[in-house]
Amino acid sequence: MPNLTSWGSRELEKLKNDMDRLFDSLCVDYGIPSVCGIIDCTPRTEMEEVEGAFVVKTTMPGFHAEDLGVTVTETSMTISGEKNVTFHGGKKTSHFRKKIPLPCRVDPDNVNASFKDGMLKIVLSKCIIKPQKNISITSE
Repeated sequence: MPNLTSWGSRELEKLKNDMDRLFDSLCVDYGIPSVCGIIDCTPRTEMEEVEGAFVVKTTMPGFHAEDLGVTVTETSMTISGEKNVTFHGGKKTSHFRKKIPLPCRVDPDNVNASFKDGMLKIVLSKCIIKPQKNISITSE
């Protein structure tokens, strides 16, 4: 098997797009709308470190702030959402949940989240690690 190659993000993205088109055509054949065409079922997430914090940006087209939830622990963050989609002949509820491991500990009490124009932005403050401190010992 010397011809095996590892897939990069470009190949995986192409596979995802091909699968989305396949399911979209299946939905068209049966006369139902593609929910992934209306709502991005797997939101794209970017994370960058900025001045002692992590800034996480996630595209959320079709959602509103009240449709989303964010929970944070010291080591991970979970973004979840629920959206009701009405189409000709019915109604469907779509759910997603994405758990993101964080590269270092953050302060769960110092997190800000905002939503504007389909973009969820979360700012997580890194935990401040205090340097080692020498303690003087007194004799009695």
